Amino acid sequence: MENKIVDQGLMTVGAPNIWSQPPVGVEPAKWLESWQIYKVISSKSPMENFGFHFIGYDIRCRQGAVSSKIDQFDPAMMRGVTRSGRIYQLVGMPGSDPDAQHTINGWIQVNQAVVQNATQEFIQNYHVDLDRLSLLYL
Repeated sequence: MENKIVDQGLMTVGAPNIWSQPPVGVEPAKWLESWQIYKVISSKSPMENFGFHFIGYDIRCRQGAVSSKIDQFDPAMMRGVTRSGRIYQLVGMPGSDPDAQHTINGWIQVNQAVVQNATQEFIQNYHVDLDRLSLLYL
Protein backbone atom coordinates (compact mmCIF):
# COMPACT_ATOMS: atom_id res chain seq x y z
CA MET A 1 0.00 0.00 0.00
CA GLU A 2 1.29 3.40 -0.91
CA ASN A 3 1.00 6.49 1.32
CA LYS A 4 2.52 9.97 1.26
CA ILE A 5 4.37 12.13 3.81
CA VAL A 6 5.67 15.70 4.13
CA ASP A 7 8.10 17.71 6.28
CA GLN A 8 7.66 21.44 6.99
CA GLY A 9 8.86 24.21 9.33
CA LEU A 10 7.19 25.81 12.38
CA MET A 11 3.55 26.74 11.66
CA THR A 12 0.36 25.17 10.39
CA VAL A 13 1.31 23.17 7.30
CA GLY A 14 -1.79 23.61 5.17
CA ALA A 15 -3.96 20.74 6.33
CA PRO A 16 -6.60 21.13 9.05
CA ASN A 17 -5.31 20.57 12.60
CA ILE A 18 -1.74 19.76 11.48
CA TRP A 19 1.15 21.69 13.02
CA SER A 20 4.85 21.60 12.39
CA GLN A 21 7.17 20.76 15.22
CA PRO A 22 8.81 23.46 17.33
CA PRO A 23 12.52 24.11 16.83
CA VAL A 24 14.87 21.48 18.29
CA GLY A 25 16.18 24.05 20.81
CA VAL A 26 12.67 24.34 22.23
CA GLU A 27 11.87 20.62 22.11
CA PRO A 28 15.08 18.56 21.80
CA ALA A 29 13.44 15.15 22.33
CA LYS A 30 10.20 13.29 21.75
CA TRP A 31 8.91 10.00 23.15
CA LEU A 32 6.82 8.02 20.65
CA GLU A 33 4.55 5.09 21.38
CA SER A 34 2.49 3.15 18.81
CA TRP A 35 5.41 3.91 16.54
CA GLN A 36 6.09 2.97 12.94
CA ILE A 37 8.82 3.68 10.45
CA TYR A 38 7.91 5.12 7.08
CA LYS A 39 10.26 5.52 4.14
CA VAL A 40 10.00 8.47 1.75
CA ILE A 41 10.52 7.12 -1.76
CA SER A 42 9.55 10.16 -3.84
CA SER A 43 8.71 13.74 -3.04
CA LYS A 44 8.55 17.32 -4.19
CA SER A 45 10.64 18.02 -1.06
CA PRO A 46 14.46 18.14 -1.12
CA MET A 47 16.31 14.83 -1.58
CA GLU A 48 17.62 14.95 2.02
CA ASN A 49 14.09 14.00 3.15
CA PHE A 50 14.25 10.64 1.34
CA GLY A 51 14.75 7.72 3.72
CA PHE A 52 13.35 6.48 7.03
CA HIS A 53 11.18 8.64 9.34
CA PHE A 54 9.72 7.97 12.81
CA ILE A 55 5.92 8.07 13.00
CA GLY A 56 3.95 7.73 16.23
CA TYR A 57 2.04 9.17 19.14
CA ASP A 58 4.04 11.78 21.07
CA ILE A 59 3.22 10.89 24.69
CA ARG A 60 4.43 14.21 26.10
CA CYS A 61 2.52 16.50 23.70
CA ARG A 62 -0.35 14.01 23.27
CA GLN A 63 -0.52 14.21 19.50
CA GLY A 64 0.68 12.45 16.38
CA ALA A 65 4.23 13.15 15.19
CA VAL A 66 6.33 12.53 12.11
CA SER A 67 10.09 13.11 12.26
CA SER A 68 12.58 14.41 9.77
CA LYS A 69 14.86 11.78 8.18
CA ILE A 70 16.52 9.39 10.65
CA ASP A 71 20.31 9.87 10.72
CA GLN A 72 21.26 7.55 13.61
CA PHE A 73 19.55 4.75 15.53
CA ASP A 74 20.59 2.69 18.56
CA PRO A 75 18.51 -0.52 18.64
CA ALA A 76 19.59 -1.40 22.20
CA MET A 77 18.27 1.92 23.53
CA MET A 78 15.49 2.23 20.92
CA ARG A 79 16.58 5.82 20.40
CA GLY A 80 17.36 7.73 17.23
CA VAL A 81 18.55 11.13 16.07
CA THR A 82 17.02 12.77 13.04
CA ARG A 83 18.34 15.20 10.44
CA SER A 84 16.96 18.07 12.53
CA GLY A 85 19.04 16.93 15.52
CA ARG A 86 15.99 15.93 17.56
CA ILE A 87 16.19 12.74 19.63
CA TYR A 88 13.33 10.26 19.35
CA GLN A 89 12.80 7.64 22.04
CA LEU A 90 10.62 4.75 20.88
CA VAL A 91 8.42 3.40 23.67
CA GLY A 92 6.84 -0.03 23.57
CA MET A 93 6.13 -2.13 20.55
CA PRO A 94 5.44 -0.90 17.02
CA GLY A 95 1.81 -0.03 16.41
CA SER A 96 -0.56 2.41 14.81
CA ASP A 97 -2.16 5.56 16.19
CA PRO A 98 -5.02 7.58 14.63
CA ASP A 99 -3.39 10.93 15.52
CA ALA A 100 -0.14 9.88 13.84
CA GLN A 101 -2.07 8.67 10.79
CA HIS A 102 -3.91 12.01 10.67
CA THR A 103 -0.57 13.83 10.79
CA ILE A 104 0.81 11.75 7.94
CA ASN A 105 -2.30 12.36 5.87
CA GLY A 106 -1.96 16.12 6.39
CA TRP A 107 1.66 16.00 5.34
CA ILE A 108 0.61 14.03 2.26
CA GLN A 109 -1.54 16.94 1.12
CA VAL A 110 1.24 19.49 1.55
CA ASN A 111 4.45 17.86 0.24
CA GLN A 112 3.05 15.18 -2.07
CA ALA A 113 5.75 12.73 -0.98
CA VAL A 114 5.11 9.06 -1.63
CA VAL A 115 6.04 6.79 1.29
CA GLN A 116 5.72 3.19 2.30
CA ASN A 117 5.44 1.62 5.72
CA ALA A 118 8.96 0.31 6.29
CA THR A 119 8.67 -0.77 9.94
CA GLN A 120 9.61 -4.39 9.25
CA GLU A 121 12.47 -3.39 6.95
CA PHE A 122 13.83 -1.01 9.62
CA ILE A 123 13.52 -3.67 12.36
CA GLN A 124 15.48 -6.12 10.20
CA ASN A 125 18.12 -3.60 9.07
CA TYR A 126 18.83 -2.44 12.63
CA HIS A 127 18.42 -5.88 14.26
CA VAL A 128 15.74 -4.66 16.66
CA ASP A 129 14.99 -7.45 19.16
CA LEU A 130 11.19 -7.38 19.43
CA ASP A 131 11.19 -10.33 21.84
CA ARG A 132 13.39 -8.40 24.30
CA LEU A 133 11.37 -5.27 23.72
CA SER A 134 8.07 -7.04 24.43
CA LEU A 135 9.41 -8.24 27.81
CA LEU A 136 10.15 -4.66 28.84
CA TYR A 137 6.52 -3.62 28.37
CA LEU A 138 4.52 -6.50 29.87
